Amino acid sequence: MSLFSLKKKALSVALLDISSSSVGGALVYYRKHSLPTLYFSVRVPVELYEGEMLSAGMLRALSVVERMLVEEGGPTLRREVGSGHIDSVLVSVGAPWQDTDITSRSIQKSQAFTFTHAAMESAIQDIEPASEDRLESGRTIIATILNGYETQNPFGKRVNRAEMIVLSSTIEKAIAKEILTSLRKTFHTHDVTLTAFAPAAYSVFRDLYPHQKDFIVLDVSGTATDAAFVKRGLLAGVRTVPHGTHELLEGGKRAAHAHSLPSVGMIDPLRNTAFEARTDELEKTWLLGLREVFTEFSGKQALPRMLFLLADENARGFLKHVLEKSELRSLWLSDEPLSVVPLLPSHIAPYVKTRGLAEGDVYLALLALYCKKGIGNL
Repeated sequence: MSLFSLKKKALSVALLDISSSSVGGALVYYRKHSLPTLYFSVRVPVELYEGEMLSAGMLRALSVVERMLVEEGGPTLRREVGSGHIDSVLVSVGAPWQDTDITSRSIQKSQAFTFTHAAMESAIQDIEPASEDRLESGRTIIATILNGYETQNPFGKRVNRAEMIVLSSTIEKAIAKEILTSLRKTFHTHDVTLTAFAPAAYSVFRDLYPHQKDFIVLDVSGTATDAAFVKRGLLAGVRTVPHGTHELLEGGKRAAHAHSLPSVGMIDPLRNTAFEARTDELEKTWLLGLREVFTEFSGKQALPRMLFLLADENARGFLKHVLEKSELRSLWLSDEPLSVVPLLPSHIAPYVKTRGLAEGDVYLALLALYCKKGIGNL
């Protein structure tokens, strides 16, 4: 993405956050030695017609967001900074369309050698490329470990062992093509970059909580839940559970509707019991998926006791309650309670400013910080 190599005093970027429950968009302005500033933001729910594919509803919501960014966001940006021109577009695509994998490659020699770019490229060249039906949205070396220690600037150092942790993300090719074509047409630029939940969350949370070395980031969207495990400051695993807030919240509403009567229904103990049984079943299905993912990770190393929860505003409190009362706690070996911290706009406010027609949106603020890391100091 040329955005990351531009050396300007200021940049305007369109941010898109695409999940299975909603599509968010923002216009963010980066000025040298200043905090990123959101001047316009919008979030549109993904709503489906009967029998419609999820991707169709998502693309329809994306179209609405694009139109609002241009028709309302552009004039707002122009009033605030003097120009409505967008330099680049950054798009985060979530499950079920994106997939993320972590692999590692190592070099070990009996005699010390100099770690170089060429040595690194040679070590990772055998990583399998994306399949024909998927588009690679990023392959990043997220950590380089020299002689057992993570090293920020590894090149040129003499070592006996080097290990590279590689994060690869792919997106369904057909969906990626639809997204890219639409955004390029809307913003009149080919400078559109796709990314995914894991690299953005890992990168930003390490900076937001530098003293927290072990944690889980749980991103719960409409039809899926992404879990990123960070251990000793390194991304150790990424998994997806094919259940989300749609089943939990909408399923609960359907259960309430199915088991209610105009007057006495709500106090009918049999009907209340049926409602509770249905909602309990939905919670258990979601928690069972999480348990499988957490169990897989705990088989390799102890589970972190800190869990950062990313979810839409209307679901945060409910999900926190479900997690804290669940049997997942048995996976942790001590009696110390699991700390579930829902990430709120106020947690990001010291790092991202909102002005104009922008509102506090955790996902878009995280994406703004992730984009800033790519830009550097302009």
